[in-house]
This record gives sequence, C-alpha cells and structure tokens, in this order.
Amino acid sequence: MSSINCFKNCRVIIFLIAFLSGCSEEVGKPLLQVGEKAIPFTLELLDGKQINLEQNAGKGLVITFMSSWCPCSNDSTPLMKKAYLEHKNDQIVFLMIGVQDSRSKFEKFVKKWDVPFSAGYDKGDRIAKDYGVSSPPTTFFIDKNGVVKRAFYGNIAKKPDEFQQWIKEIL
Repeated sequence: MSSINCFKNCRVIIFLIAFLSGCSEEVGKPLLQVGEKAIPFTLELLDGKQINLEQNAGKGLVITFMSSWCPCSNDSTPLMKKAYLEHKNDQIVFLMIGVQDSRSKFEKFVKKWDVPFSAGYDKGDRIAKDYGVSSPPTTFFIDKNGVVKRAFYGNIAKKPDEFQQWIKEIL
C-alpha cells in the first residue's frame, strides 16, 4: 500500500516540476542567441492572414512565445498590450506566438486578454523549436536589421523598466 502512495506522490511531484518549469525566471538559453540574425518563418495568424519575418524588415520586432496555461504568460500579457499601445505608431511590430498549447485554448487566451496585435498559433511548435524556445513565456527583441538584441525567458512583467529599455533599443 505504501509503495502505491509513493508512486502517486512521485507522479504528482514530477508533474508539478514539469508544469512550474514552464514559467521559471531562467529556464535556459535558447538556440537563437543575442547578436545572431533572427530565423525567417511564416506564421498563420488567428485571423487567417499570414505574417513572415521578411515583411517586417526595417522595423523593430518583439516576438513573444506564450501559452494559455502558463501563469507567467498571463502575467506578462498586460505589459505587452500596454507597450503595443504606447508604440503602435512607431516602427515596431509586436507578435504573439502560441506554443505548447492547443489552438483553441490559445485563441481563447488571445480573446480573454483582447490582444490588440498580431497573434498566431505555432502548430507543432516548429518556430519555437527553430528559435530554441523550451518553455513560455520567451520574448525576443529584434532590431531593424533582423538581429536579436535581447532575449528574455520568464515573466517579463517583473522587469517593466528593462522591458521599456529593450523596446527603445530596437526602435
């Protein structure tokens, strides 16, 4: 009887570790590093349109990988919305990419937060894999030349001043 309880407790602990690791402050470094060119991709947006990296050449780009189930993604979204509204007339593009989630849950997440900028679902997490994103939220700041200037892993809402500075760096 005690070995069965131990097994159940171990399963719960393993699940919690896996779940919570998706929202840690520093999960690990992605494959795409600061100073490297951003990897081109095409993404179908939730509204059915497509976006690709090349069409945003000459503009700063904030790409954030998020999931509906992740508390840190939920915490970070209001800051992203606020920054978008402050900079929507500047030469900067914000893009939210849903990862490690179902499309329907990600769509509900985008609607729940009334995300005012482009959002698309990364089917099979193929873009996330190319960028080396192991867990949400992960945010990349890409300059007008397509070079990664910053990458942040975790709850960006805990770094609002740095977030604003990083946006200024890519304008």
